[in-house]
Amino acid sequence: MEQEIRFTEVDGGRVAYATAGEGPDIVFPAAFVSHLEAEWELAPAHRFYARLAETHRVIRYDRLGVGLSDRTPPRAPSIDLDARSLAAVLAATGAARATVFATSCAVHASATLAARSPESVSRLVFFGGYACRDDIPETTRRSLVEFARTNWPLATQMFAGLHDPKASREEVDRFARYLRTAASPEAAAAWLELDLFSDLRPLLPRVTAAALVLHRRGDRTAPIARGRELASLLPNARFVALRGDAHIPWLDDPRDLQRALAGFLGDPEHVSADDGSPLSRRETEVLRLVSEGLSNREIASSLVLSEHTVHRHVANILRKLGQSTRAAAAARAARAGFV
Repeated sequence: MEQEIRFTEVDGGRVAYATAGEGPDIVFPAAFVSHLEAEWELAPAHRFYARLAETHRVIRYDRLGVGLSDRTPPRAPSIDLDARSLAAVLAATGAARATVFATSCAVHASATLAARSPESVSRLVFFGGYACRDDIPETTRRSLVEFARTNWPLATQMFAGLHDPKASREEVDRFARYLRTAASPEAAAAWLELDLFSDLRPLLPRVTAAALVLHRRGDRTAPIARGRELASLLPNARFVALRGDAHIPWLDDPRDLQRALAGFLGDPEHVSADDGSPLSRRETEVLRLVSEGLSNREIASSLVLSEHTVHRHVANILRKLGQSTRAAAAARAARAGFV
């Protein structure tokens, strides 16, 4: 599958965007630094986007100052500039009422546009996202920005290792090279500073679009508590914890992500999550957490549900699977491939 790259203008600068596939629009706002061509050549990324492009038109773009966009941006990075770049790409592609899939710091531009122009966004998917990074001491955040500015080659190695903790040395080196291709040290430091010091918490209650907040349990770049906080601040959000530790959606085991995403995009609240499964999507989510040993209270916190609702789902699961205990239901579902 090939992608088509074009350009649109924002504040006198050219923003590069790419499209692939046909169908309902799913837009991936740029996160940190990116490069449309170089990312497309990364095998895991290509598989992830190509799979989505079988049923959707996948739209991606590079921030001003990085990738194929103008490397000398007309103004300093800001959330406002980021949100207007997203709006410009939506307009240029004719993507009306699109699904927006925001990874990590791309939450900022996506939530800002969704609050300002709710008519432009139908649904939001937030992956590995956060409202703010006040969990990192300010001095540490400033040190990270300075590290990127003064030793970008070593910083890219660090970021690559954090983004995919199980990566081999070769995989870390490959992703570090990708980051260095995507941005200069100055551009990376400028965007990193914005991403680490922005605070979305006052804005999020105004984002009324349906939102799916996905976060891997072992994420070391943005701990899962950041994702839970993000979901708790959104009026119409559902939180799903995924297995794995990679910070980027196209890394790690994709099956949990694909199931959650398919359920949300199709909104099959009462449709089985897997062929042949008697369980609804939500029941599958609950049973997956049951199989990981979580209590009803922990599951309620993870999925942003009431404990009573979780208890009802567990009762339905036991009835549908014909089991008398949680452990037996988890084992039965695992043998059948339902979770």
